[in-house]
Amino acid sequence: MIKNLKKNQILAPYTTFQIGGPADWFLVIRKEKEILPAIQWAKGEKIPFFLLGKGSNVLFSDQGFRGLVLKMENEGLEIESGKLLVESGTSLKKLVELCLKNSLSGLEFLAGIPGSIGGAVVGNAGAWQQNIGDKVERVKVITKDDQLEWLNHGECQFGYRQSRFKQMNEIILQVELRLNRGDGEEIKKRIKDNLEKRQIQPQEPSAGSIFINPKPDSAGDLIEKCGLKGHQIGGAQISPKHANFIINTGEAKAKDVLELITLAREKVHSKFGLVLKPEVLVLNENGKQIFN
Repeated sequence: MIKNLKKNQILAPYTTFQIGGPADWFLVIRKEKEILPAIQWAKGEKIPFFLLGKGSNVLFSDQGFRGLVLKMENEGLEIESGKLLVESGTSLKKLVELCLKNSLSGLEFLAGIPGSIGGAVVGNAGAWQQNIGDKVERVKVITKDDQLEWLNHGECQFGYRQSRFKQMNEIILQVELRLNRGDGEEIKKRIKDNLEKRQIQPQEPSAGSIFINPKPDSAGDLIEKCGLKGHQIGGAQISPKHANFIINTGEAKAKDVLELITLAREKVHSKFGLVLKPEVLVLNENGKQIFN
């Protein structure tokens, strides 16, 4: 048995949606060396496991998760020769702050995104035509065979809100970023400007953008043209501010959000012939993705 394992831990407080039932098993990870034994334990018990960063891009089931949730709190930042080595549980907020403190330019677009570097790399997070994948030099992972391996930039297979880590069942341990020295005041101004831009987005509990934009179109515009802006089911609502956000108005259930996602997809497909792909990871209680 792994030390400090918790049973029947409610997941809602660990997600920005504030939604989710109990995980059968729950473990807070504070050091990299704790990850592999926990995964091997889950495999030995034949139960699914899920790595949870800051919970900003996931929707758990109302029934919870019938396996082990690893809450990644392994944080660490190290600067060496123009490269930045970051542990996977490190928050983007801390990363941006360190870059400002050391006049490292290139990650200002991450300001205000409530995630971890591990989760950001998995989904190739970005904003304003910039993506984290563009800054990644290497990624240290645990492979599906429980081996440690460094992958170079090309092997990560970054695309728009995509990477190999969405499909390959590899676990990110560390990320090496290559950044440039910049002017501290200019970096500070760009961060401030980006934070101000984000203030006009919905501030209620949500998971950020629900759908990947089907370029060149905007998912929010398509949903709005279907007359769904402000539409509410139960405690979940398509934001009146931005139609690509689903917000928790206070008592939302996962099933409410799921119904809104399904409705938006059906309406957009019917009207425009486009299939919206969720940017948010939507899981059933067995850890399987509901949308692929």
